[in-house]
Amino acid sequence: MKKHRNFSDLHNVRYHVKLCHNEGESDSWQLFEGQPEPEMQQTYREVITRRKYELLGSIDSPDSTETQVFRNHLSTLHSFLAFFGKTEDSSVGREMLHSFDDKLQAYLDSLSVAPRTKSDRRSHLRAWQRSLMDARQPISLDAAALESVAATSSSSFHLKLREAISASGLAPKTIARRAGASMPAIQRWMKGAFPNRRAFPSVHRIEAELGMPRDALLALVPQISREAQARSSQIHKIKIAYRERQRENTKNQYILHGSQLTTDCLKEWDDLYDYKTERTPRLERSTRGSWRVLPLEKIVEKLPPYALRGNRGCVAAKITMNMFRSFDGFLALPKDRGGRGVALNDAQTLAWLAVPKAIDSYLDFKSDRSGGLIHKGHENFCKMGASMTHPQTGYLTQQPDFAKKLPDGTLSDSWGVTCANAYRLYRRWMQDAKDTSRKPYEPIQGLLNLAEPLGPLVRAVDELDQLAAQAAPGSLAEARYKRDALLLSMLMANPLRSRNFKLMTWNENGTGSLYQRENGQWRLRFSAGDFKNDRHAKKTDYDAPLPSALSDRIEEYLFDYRPRLVRDNPACAKVFPGQTGNTFHGLNKHVFQITQRHIPETPGFGPHAVRHLVATDWLRTHPNDFLTAAQLLHDKLETVLKDYAHLRQDEAFARFEEHLNAVGHAMKN
Repeated sequence: MKKHRNFSDLHNVRYHVKLCHNEGESDSWQLFEGQPEPEMQQTYREVITRRKYELLGSIDSPDSTETQVFRNHLSTLHSFLAFFGKTEDSSVGREMLHSFDDKLQAYLDSLSVAPRTKSDRRSHLRAWQRSLMDARQPISLDAAALESVAATSSSSFHLKLREAISASGLAPKTIARRAGASMPAIQRWMKGAFPNRRAFPSVHRIEAELGMPRDALLALVPQISREAQARSSQIHKIKIAYRERQRENTKNQYILHGSQLTTDCLKEWDDLYDYKTERTPRLERSTRGSWRVLPLEKIVEKLPPYALRGNRGCVAAKITMNMFRSFDGFLALPKDRGGRGVALNDAQTLAWLAVPKAIDSYLDFKSDRSGGLIHKGHENFCKMGASMTHPQTGYLTQQPDFAKKLPDGTLSDSWGVTCANAYRLYRRWMQDAKDTSRKPYEPIQGLLNLAEPLGPLVRAVDELDQLAAQAAPGSLAEARYKRDALLLSMLMANPLRSRNFKLMTWNENGTGSLYQRENGQWRLRFSAGDFKNDRHAKKTDYDAPLPSALSDRIEEYLFDYRPRLVRDNPACAKVFPGQTGNTFHGLNKHVFQITQRHIPETPGFGPHAVRHLVATDWLRTHPNDFLTAAQLLHDKLETVLKDYAHLRQDEAFARFEEHLNAVGHAMKN
């Protein structure tokens, strides 16, 4: 595996901010010409097998390995690969494809051999490269040959397991049943996966069933994997108040499921959707009262049917319907469970958003489930309700017929008065919503207490690299570890929002958001529209460099590992694809799982917490440099000043301490 430049010196280069407005426009968009072609998804072992078949007409003849011509060619290839830190199990990469001529010359220049020997090696390597170019698809080999190639690519754990099962004469299914182990797990282990810590007892039972000494298999599980799993299982349980409340609240679920929505309710919803998205709605609408509809490729989360229209979708529609389903679920919840006890069908109308008693009791219900807090969730619901009942532009206010959709006896005033009262009530709740339910610093407090808060993330990247090195060569697991290592590295270096990492693309022609300049510098760029959904983000184009220390890692990932992740969907341009080779919808949760597993100082955190770490780390070492922090985060300056004002207090007390020390020194003199 290629050795990367040490990422621990990130503080020297990671925050070099050079945005597009600092440079000429033509320079900012100058792309690297002649982008590399996709990597071939095969290992050098497969290439060798093909070449042997071409030269000798066989891959298993007892005399074939003694053929001097093939042995000479193979020796040269081994030397060439070793020069670039690769082996037969490595994927075919740039050194044999688009960068072959440059890599060949670099290799030959490093040799201290006779000119004739150097010429022979050049000839051998060109023969290997021609063979590779002439055979873009693997040749058709018989099953035994393919099995032989696969077997020699396995780690000692997987090889030992397969050998033991084969020697037993029993089917894996039989061994699984006798050992009380999971058959799918055994299949995964035979194919290249390693058992996690919970499966260690099963491995011991399998060893006993196969007549093997205890730990004969388990001892072959890579130590880094075992240590990481052991550490993860022993993490001290840090209590995060928000997570504890959420865990408790899941025991009393009440939100209405999408499948429970009635036809009449969905008709109301469709009318609201049209009102919010039409350019010229039939009713009055406030300037900021419309919803933004985007092509699905610009949306990074899965949308339910009620938020979709053709190949376009609306995230605001999903958020609004989620709040409405929560409100309706509360209305239909039995009174003995804290709800209003309204019949399910009667509860499903937007008209309830104008009923003050229903609003008040729902918001109290939310506070009870939040430990008495009145927080952002209250505020967001009230903003939605206030827009619906606004005196001039309210969707409900302008349609008195909604009053007829409520059960008899629900209203005691006219519809206009009811909406006006509801609007005032929403405004009062919004004024009271000052509490913070989910504190972003809690999960990362253990890191903020460190002198180098980003150090554990750098360590996590190293662990992921080691896991990749010990995964089965050419496996999906290896590629995923490399993807995760680059993802964490880029989150530290360019701490954008998770949406940007989900949208991030790379294309061979250099038109993606990740691109390379002619001078070799890798950069990230996004248009102002990619930040429009976040009110705190700067609404400007983003074009910033990535640290040069990441260049080798980026190229290695794009050309050697990413092709495996998109092999089922080669047209996918996403830099960080998910399991289906498309948009990584679960990226936030995945980062949480990575940090939970590899950063024991915390109970796990998502991409947004990395932004807090970066900003805090920078401002602690560069007091009051809020402008740079805002550029790093691509946030408005006023947002950064508000979110990190507490660091100004730290600076104030530090300066006051210096003053006190000076006073004390003066008194002594």
